[in-house]
Amino acid sequence: MSQPEDFKSDVARAIRDHAMTLPRAEEGTSCVNRAFKAGGKNFAFLGETEELFKLRLKLKDSIDEVNERFDLGSSGWTMLAFPPGDAPPLEDLGRWIEESFRLLAPKKIVAELND
Repeated sequence: MSQPEDFKSDVARAIRDHAMTLPRAEEGTSCVNRAFKAGGKNFAFLGETEELFKLRLKLKDSIDEVNERFDLGSSGWTMLAFPPGDAPPLEDLGRWIEESFRLLAPKKIVAELND
């Protein structure tokens, strides 16, 4: 598995760093993407090339924020694809990562966010 320093951009590194701040977050791989999970449940997938980021998350409350710009899939899974120079604000990305975590991680682990 590649290391955090293997990221091509600061945006991808910031996405990874935020995902890893969540309770019991672990980093792995899924196909060619990085996968972030907690309690065995994936909550985010990150792929990166020189030209494009792809961040797949499950959203519910934030769907209206992203539906104009990104590909909404069934059941709330959302593919956020953007070139490095046109990334959404990091505060939005962090909020969306946390929302996906809250929806997918085991409830016992999600409760640790409030501790």
